[in-house]
Amino acid sequence: MSSNNINLTLQIWRQKNHDSSGNFETYTLQDITTDMSFLEMLDVLNEKLTKESKDPVAFDHDCREGICGMCGAVINGVAHGPEPGVTLCQLHMRHFKTGDTIVIEPFRSKAFPIRKDLLVDRSAVVRIIQSGGSVSV
Repeated sequence: MSSNNINLTLQIWRQKNHDSSGNFETYTLQDITTDMSFLEMLDVLNEKLTKESKDPVAFDHDCREGICGMCGAVINGVAHGPEPGVTLCQLHMRHFKTGDTIVIEPFRSKAFPIRKDLLVDRSAVVRIIQSGGSVSV
């Protein structure tokens, strides 16, 4: 299967820390291969921002294998994006088309306050796990 390249506009929630107010910032990306995962696309954006001496977008990621669930974000108003049953790291760019505007924001929950950009404080979940709590799926 050959990959296609797409051009995208990203509207990403940027927030310096929990106490600051945030806002959406707009970025454009050219020639994103549809074989990339969503997180790899964010890596490309962060490389671009770093080369421009700008602050990269902070986001959660860990295993990048669809196991841990750390990579959660809200994509176009849907948790983890448009594909049901898929974590954000397993969401591929082939589910988007050239010219799309993708709105990316953190999960908004009192239990998970925003730490920076798309990165949220998940310490409440860690405390539950450390106390012996678990969830069966």
